[in-house]
Amino acid sequence: MNDDYDYRRGFDAPWPDTEHLLPERVTAQLAALAEENDASGRLADRSIELLRENGYFGAPVPKDFEGGGASVTECCALQRRIGAADPALAIAVNMHLFSVGVVVEHWRRERDESWLLLEAIASQNRIVASAFAEPGLNGSLTRSNTTARRVGDNWITNGVKVPCSLAERSDLLCLQMVDEAGGPESLLVALVVNGSPGVDVERTWNTLGMRASESDTVRFTDCEIPDDMVFHRSEPGSLGDEVFAAGLGWFCATATACYLGVVAGAVDQARTALARSRISHLDAARAELPSFQSALGDIVSSVLPLEAATAGLARQLDEHRTDPRSLVPAMLALKDQAAQTAVRAVEQAAELVGVASYSATGPASRLVRDVQAARFHPPTRFATRQLLGRWALGLPWSFELAERPTEGAS
Repeated sequence: MNDDYDYRRGFDAPWPDTEHLLPERVTAQLAALAEENDASGRLADRSIELLRENGYFGAPVPKDFEGGGASVTECCALQRRIGAADPALAIAVNMHLFSVGVVVEHWRRERDESWLLLEAIASQNRIVASAFAEPGLNGSLTRSNTTARRVGDNWITNGVKVPCSLAERSDLLCLQMVDEAGGPESLLVALVVNGSPGVDVERTWNTLGMRASESDTVRFTDCEIPDDMVFHRSEPGSLGDEVFAAGLGWFCATATACYLGVVAGAVDQARTALARSRISHLDAARAELPSFQSALGDIVSSVLPLEAATAGLARQLDEHRTDPRSLVPAMLALKDQAAQTAVRAVEQAAELVGVASYSATGPASRLVRDVQAARFHPPTRFATRQLLGRWALGLPWSFELAERPTEGAS
C-alpha cells in the first residue's frame, strides 16, 4: 500500500495550504473534542476558544481591516479540515463564514462604511450567527417573513429565525427582514448585537446528527436595530442582486467543503478498519483483498471530482472575473450533487468499517449521523432540481418552488 503521505497529498492537491490560518495541531485538538461535543449535544467552550485564539473568526475579513484576508478557496480548505475533525463544529462556524462573506461581498461592491463592521468582527474576534433560515421560506435567501418598521433612526423588528447555528454563543446576528412600507429595496440585511432587548434565544436543537452545532431558535420581539447596522438593501425575491449571488457562492462552496471533510474522515475510518481487520480463513487483512480495495476505490472515484469542482468554483469566486449571478446554477448543482454524493460515500465507508459503524458511540457511527444533514441545507433538492430544469429550458426561474397546490389536498 502507498503511505499516508501519498494518499493525503492526492486528496489535498486541489487545495491551498492553510497551516498559517489554522495549524494542524489545532485541528487535532478539535478532533479530540468531537466525541464529547456530540455526546453532550453542545460545543465545548474549548472548541470555540481554539478557533478564537487562532484568529479564525476574522479569517475572511480583508487584511486592511485587521482580518486574515483569507480567500473563498482558503476558507473552503479550512472548512474541509475542520469538517474532518468535528463536522458539527464545522457546519456551525460555516454559518459565520457565510454571514461575514455577505458583508465582505457588499463592501467590495459599495466601498461604504460596512468596513467598520468587518473591522469590529476581526479585531474583536466576534462570532456572527446566520439568522436567515425561517419557517415557511423553503430555504429562500431573498425573502423574509420577519418584519421591520422604521421608527426614527431605528427599525422595529419582529420574527422567528430557526435553525440558527451558534445562536446562543454568538456576538452578532446577521439577518434579513422586510420593510413593512414596501418599495423596490425593502429586503434589508442587518447585524444586531446578540442579547439586545427583544432578542431571545431558545434551546430547541435536538437531532440525530450535527448534534453540537447549537442550531437553536431566535425570536425577535419589537427589537430595535439601528439604521447604521443595516448594511444591504435589495428587492425581495429578486434574482438580480449580485451580493446575494456572491454570498450564495460562499455558502455553497464552504458548506460543500465541510461535507468533503466529513467524507475524508469516513475514508480514514475505512482505511484504518480495512488494515486492521483480518479474515481468518484467507489469512489476510481486508485491505489486501481486491474486493475491498475496489469498494474503497468506488468512494474515492465519486469524491475526488467534487474536490476539484469545489476548489474550481471557489477560485472563480475569488478571481472576480465572472459575475456571480451567472454562476448560480453551477453553485446549486455542485451543492446538490455534493449532498447526495457525501451521504452515499459515508454510508459506503461505514460498510467497510463494519459493525462499529452501527454502535452508539465512536467516530464511524457519528459520521454516518452527521452527514445526513447535507440533505436538509437549503436550497434543498426539491427547489434545486426545478430551478435547474427551468434554467436549462430557458424558462423563468427563482429560488422558490413554482407550483400550483392540488385542490382538496389536506
